[in-house]
Amino acid sequence: MKKRKAEKSKSKFPSIIIGAVIIGIIVFYFYSAEQAKIRGFAFGNEIQSLQEEVQNEQERFISSIAKWNENTISDDEMIKIGEKHLDTFNELLNKYDQLQPPDTFSRSVKLLKLSLEYQIESHEHRLGWIKNGDKLELIRSQELTQLSFEAEQAGLKSFNDAKVEIEQ
Repeated sequence: MKKRKAEKSKSKFPSIIIGAVIIGIIVFYFYSAEQAKIRGFAFGNEIQSLQEEVQNEQERFISSIAKWNENTISDDEMIKIGEKHLDTFNELLNKYDQLQPPDTFSRSVKLLKLSLEYQIESHEHRLGWIKNGDKLELIRSQELTQLSFEAEQAGLKSFNDAKVEIEQ
């Protein structure tokens, strides 16, 4: 009888260890999934804030262009405003490099950064048009604005797809 109890105890021990390992793996899996959601949420707030900064700066520049078109500000003033605007956009562009996105969001960050790069180049051409009146500069600016819009839309779609993936 004692021998059977000892054998039963010995056979239960590996089962208990395997059970504990399985429970540990399950807990780790759910903990990791929850941490990914938390990182995704925090990153979502970061990127949203950066996108708002980009949008606000863009609106300020468009407002200045409208004033320039109405002749309420001079060419020289518009050029100064534009150069300051480009400096601000370049600072915002650097913020994309400082982001540490979860892997699922890396594509959206690349596309949103590309969108801003196109905007910067577009605005450089627009300033070139203001400085020298070259119609080709304006046309190139408009083309780059379109590319910027397309990259931004793709980036936002990629971001939303990544959000859905993390929430599942």
